[in-house]
Amino acid sequence: MATETSDFGAVNDIKTRPNAGDGVWVLFLLPVSLIVSSFKHPIVLTPTYKLSSILSTGLLLTSALVAFQKYKNQKLRIDSRTILAFIFTSVLFHICFHKDWLFSILSGLAGTVFYFKAYIFVLRKFEKCFTLGEAALVTQGVIILLYFTFVNVFNSSHHSYRTNLQISTLIIQIGLLGIGAIAASVYYLNIKSIKSFYLLTFLVLTLVVFLPLHILLKQSPLLWILDSIFSNLAMLKLVIYWSFCTGIAVLTVSNQIFYAKKASSGMRKVFHILAVVVYIPGLLYGCSFLYLASGVVLGIFFTLEILRILNMPPLGMHLQDGFAVFSDEKDTGNLALTPVYLLAGCSLPLWIHPSPCDVTDSAMFSLTPLLSGLLSIGVGDTAASIVGSHYGKHFWKGSKKTIEGTVACVLSQIGLIYLLIYFGCLEYLSLEQSIKLYLAVFVTSIVEAKTTQVDNLVLPLVMYIILI
Repeated sequence: MATETSDFGAVNDIKTRPNAGDGVWVLFLLPVSLIVSSFKHPIVLTPTYKLSSILSTGLLLTSALVAFQKYKNQKLRIDSRTILAFIFTSVLFHICFHKDWLFSILSGLAGTVFYFKAYIFVLRKFEKCFTLGEAALVTQGVIILLYFTFVNVFNSSHHSYRTNLQISTLIIQIGLLGIGAIAASVYYLNIKSIKSFYLLTFLVLTLVVFLPLHILLKQSPLLWILDSIFSNLAMLKLVIYWSFCTGIAVLTVSNQIFYAKKASSGMRKVFHILAVVVYIPGLLYGCSFLYLASGVVLGIFFTLEILRILNMPPLGMHLQDGFAVFSDEKDTGNLALTPVYLLAGCSLPLWIHPSPCDVTDSAMFSLTPLLSGLLSIGVGDTAASIVGSHYGKHFWKGSKKTIEGTVACVLSQIGLIYLLIYFGCLEYLSLEQSIKLYLAVFVTSIVEAKTTQVDNLVLPLVMYIILI
């Protein structure tokens, strides 16, 4: 499966991640996840989430055109088929949601033309960082984030933010928008001076993040977060527990850097295990706050990556040392994506579920789809790696993965589910739920064994699509 995109890459002046397949199938994972979610949970869909199904249709059509141009080994360019996809998507926005033509056209552009141009930009500017599929998935995530950030902000004049999830979503969206603005400003203004960088950061965080949030929420976002923590004893205990887990992670990284020893695959899996012990209590006892915390940590990761790339004191050098000891064979470009991928993989089901923290019967809520990332990469991928590397003797054809590792992947995921049921964290599964779970675990385990794409990105979405 590890084929190169040399001919297609030469035609389009792009260099994809080496020793990996094209991953064209990955282009469709995120749009399909959102569309399937919309059909499976129509009762709880918010107006904003309904828009995501049409936007995802545009992303899906454009991704199909990319796949076609790849199949034909053509130059990636906007042609008549792209324009047709744009027109079709715009008409869907107008007909399905009775939106005015300006909104429908801009939305159609976001899901087709803007996505297409951004996709090419990502492939060309970040050489050897992504396969074709991985670049598409990342670009789709950015387009969806930007689109719904602007939708939420422009709807603020006649929309009040009441629920914790709504407030958390706005904080995450505008916070990530601010960090993106910092990155874009640094890139286009070629900022390298320490004083200029931190002055820019202060201005952007003040004018783009905190001031708009204060106006939209009619309260300080920081005070709201602190109030959410300290006004609830259970939440305070959870945050203290998370802080302890974070301390373990920091000590692990610091120790590895101190001894300047390259981290083994088993050492990197420590963070997968930490993700499991962090997320499961969060999902059970503080889902809304976990949702907020995962978005905030994503923003922190992006900020640290900016500091690392710029080698900006006081953390830049230490972050580079951490990258040197923890990078693996998939970190071939100039971006340190492994920690971001792990966080995103565990959080994606929580981020894209139409009602992640609604436990009402009318929502037909089930915790298992939200466990997709934890099961597939936190437990399954970890077990496959450890068992496969120590006891694996029989290899899958055309893969470095072992059959023993795949068996461990399957059994560990099923074992965690029944362990949660035994301790009363999950209700007993119906026959239909059990069949879906076994199917999801089996399919995901086979994908883990055979794919050369980044496991942390693709496995959670594959499992989510089946379980949702």
